[in-house]
Amino acid sequence: MKQTLTQQDYQILAQALDVAARRGAFGAAEMAAVGQLHVKVIQILNQFTPNTPNIPETPKEPYIKD
Repeated sequence: MKQTLTQQDYQILAQALDVAARRGAFGAAEMAAVGQLHVKVIQILNQFTPNTPNIPETPKEPYIKD
């Protein structure tokens, strides 16, 4: 039976890598490879989300009471 990873699996993997890195589970020499893997996982996750244009939020003007 062919196994596949779901979007949730990739989210868990990204979170696990992040938590392990913050807790010092990887040595300095390993951090580049772990970081590259994390970037790949995030890129895969981005493929699951629909393409929505990034519209910058315009800053709201402060309310000035006359």
